[in-house]
Amino acid sequence: MLVGLHVLLSLISPRFNYGLPLLEKPILLFVGIEITAGVVYLLAVRTTRDSPLTKRLIVWIFGVGLALRACMIASTPILEDDYYRYLWDGGVAANGINPYAYAPGDALEAADSGAVPPELHKLAEKSGVVAARVNHPDLRSIYPLTAQAAFVFAHWLRPWSLTAWRLSLLVIDVATLGIVAAILQAAGLPLALIAIYWWNPLLVKELFNSGHMDGIPMLFALGAVLLSIRSRHMTSVAALALAAGAKLWPSMLLPLAVRPLISRPKQLVFAVLLFGLTVCVLFLPVYVSGFGSSSGFVAYGQRWEMNDAFFMLVSWAVRAFFMLVTLEQTAAPLVARAVVGVLLILWVLWQSRTLPVHPADFCDRALLIVAGIFLLSPAQFPWYYVWLIPFLAIRPRMSLLLLTVLLPLYYLRFYFVARGWTNVFDYGIVWLEFVPVWCLLVWEWRVGGRSLAQPRALSESTS
Repeated sequence: MLVGLHVLLSLISPRFNYGLPLLEKPILLFVGIEITAGVVYLLAVRTTRDSPLTKRLIVWIFGVGLALRACMIASTPILEDDYYRYLWDGGVAANGINPYAYAPGDALEAADSGAVPPELHKLAEKSGVVAARVNHPDLRSIYPLTAQAAFVFAHWLRPWSLTAWRLSLLVIDVATLGIVAAILQAAGLPLALIAIYWWNPLLVKELFNSGHMDGIPMLFALGAVLLSIRSRHMTSVAALALAAGAKLWPSMLLPLAVRPLISRPKQLVFAVLLFGLTVCVLFLPVYVSGFGSSSGFVAYGQRWEMNDAFFMLVSWAVRAFFMLVTLEQTAAPLVARAVVGVLLILWVLWQSRTLPVHPADFCDRALLIVAGIFLLSPAQFPWYYVWLIPFLAIRPRMSLLLLTVLLPLYYLRFYFVARGWTNVFDYGIVWLEFVPVWCLLVWEWRVGGRSLAQPRALSESTS
């Protein structure tokens, strides 16, 4: 059923060709297919998890997941175009030009304007439609060096090619699957749990249809977890720094990664310095290029907000407080972000307060940290959920797995935007995505927080 739904998704994907009006795109059909796939997925992985582990079952799990990805690699991207930025950055960096120095829109200006080097104009012409279709063309790249290396690799495979980029993501994806299997083995958990990662339809859609780059930080962050479990703490910290060099969120796992070194102050200091220096090197080109109004980092940090629930409540509370004490509302958004940032730091420190006693306990805490990052974020795009999925394969929680079914509702926003009803989504549909998840999280906490794959004896020994 999963494969059949993805075949159907691939067949309807040409109706989402770039440039077609939103009103002509079958958005409701797409969302219905994704939600149905999510329900089938939850039933399938539960059945698979309880099946006797055999070589045939492992081959079956891998074959089904590979079929899902094959369907999407040949499909037209649906309602997403971020991959144009990746293709552009890869082409720019591969040709020796700093992708943080110029916005794509600058390369499309008249060649005699003198705003950018002539070779950048030529590159824009060679790219075909890529440079012209980069979204937010007035902003410079927001992706650090680890991500840029992957973009360059795809460009070397085949310039300006979405297929080359998808194949690069497949290599990353298979490597991630291998790490998930290694962690399951180290934690003494059933290997059949890999189906939770390998069959997830939202991950397949966001990586292999939309072409999002979130598999890159996920690979290195998960590798850092495996290395920590094996007590290779310095290598783990280095891997975590490389993950942060793709997106910043893995840096929140640092307190958990260095927690075993608390009793060894010299090694702890060295590990923190190693992480800090590596991240500084990876962000050096960004710093040298400046943080002006055209910086993607500044724009994202100050104003990006989308598909959020908890952060929306915090924003409303901060605005209400500002009105009560008659303060200017202009600072309210930054204060709301600061409040959420403090809550997240406190949550990370709480999860790192004691030394994990079992690999499964370590993975559970890592999952809860990453879930906190996602659920408290001002922007909760479906592709950010990809960060959680490998951890959910190790420590499954129904509350968070439910997001596989509910997050496709995000794409209804395009349906409402096309009809001028954006507020219906922003202040209505968004609660359908997250209220059930929060309610189930509270219920899980009330009954003891034991994950679906955790044997009762292990739960009692690690609580």
